[in-house]
Amino acid sequence: MYRSFSIKNFRCFDELTVEGIGRINLIAGKNNVGKTALLEALWVHHGAVNPELCARVGAFRGIDTGDIDTFMGDLFRGFDRSSVIELSSKGNWGSSERRLKITLKDRPTFQVPLPATGQEQLGLRQSSSVVGQYSNQLAFEYLHDSGEQLASSGWLVERVVGPGVSALGMEKTQQLRPHHENSIFLAARNTMSSSEDAARYSQLEINGQQEGVLEILQSIEPQLSRLAVISARQAPSIYADVGMGRLIPIQLLGDGMSRILSLSLAIATCPGGMTLVDEIENGIHHSVMERVWKAVGIFARSYDVQLFATTHSYECIGAAHRAFESEEEDELRLFRIERNGEGKYRSVKFDKERIGAAYKFNMDVI
Repeated sequence: MYRSFSIKNFRCFDELTVEGIGRINLIAGKNNVGKTALLEALWVHHGAVNPELCARVGAFRGIDTGDIDTFMGDLFRGFDRSSVIELSSKGNWGSSERRLKITLKDRPTFQVPLPATGQEQLGLRQSSSVVGQYSNQLAFEYLHDSGEQLASSGWLVERVVGPGVSALGMEKTQQLRPHHENSIFLAARNTMSSSEDAARYSQLEINGQQEGVLEILQSIEPQLSRLAVISARQAPSIYADVGMGRLIPIQLLGDGMSRILSLSLAIATCPGGMTLVDEIENGIHHSVMERVWKAVGIFARSYDVQLFATTHSYECIGAAHRAFESEEEDELRLFRIERNGEGKYRSVKFDKERIGAAYKFNMDVI
């Protein structure tokens, strides 16, 4: 698990260091101080040498990364495409760091034509027709705490998808990660697709591990007796039995149930890894938030998962404190991200005692 994390030149941050990280970590602060950017940096770093994650964090925000002139420029502080992003962590693996450097390099963009028949899938061969020379190769250099060094890159390719029609996409080199922990990012704007949740629940059911997910949802909806993956006309999705004489789509139980389901499935399907949740309180009523936190804590410990979550809710922080204050292990941390008048960022840590004092005396922590 991570114990500290440092950022340079990523998104809004020139520099930021977060120290004293625990198992359950809440990220608070005013609007536009980089709470989501911190989650994104953690996710990209945890992926080691997977440039596709950078495209996905853009998609979570609704950013089009497939533009030659601006390719991935939003990742770099001040859109300075000549700068170097540095992400590093220390953890319970020892004294050595895990370091990731990200740069943009020049690479020609090629047209990739359709096969002659027009019926096969798009070919990946590069033609001699060069569109241009651009800083469109995202290069990753990763140093694992074992001393192993890895490198990979992702770049833009223009595919001809029809007569006079083309589209930009990302190709990448493939390289195995030096460690096998998984991580899952639950974005605030984009809810997890029902097919992804169905695939994760199916995997748990295959391994006989689905009961924990059901128990978390039952703490919110006592009438729930069973979950099932149903292959309907479209993609498979999860249905629920709540005593109505038939199964119903889980979405009909409300956004909160869908959110809690996605969260519990994310934790259960990345054992030993990391789950990141943007605006964790979305769709969850404050009256059940404490029960959700207790269940999440049990689940995270059971699967040895480290959780990072942003919040704008004072009630969410209070519920987390109440859920964990009687626990022997001091696992809950709150980090308030602040920016001073000079645009410099810092992280202020609140452990269990400080969270309790802040909540008791109504101090501003969000």
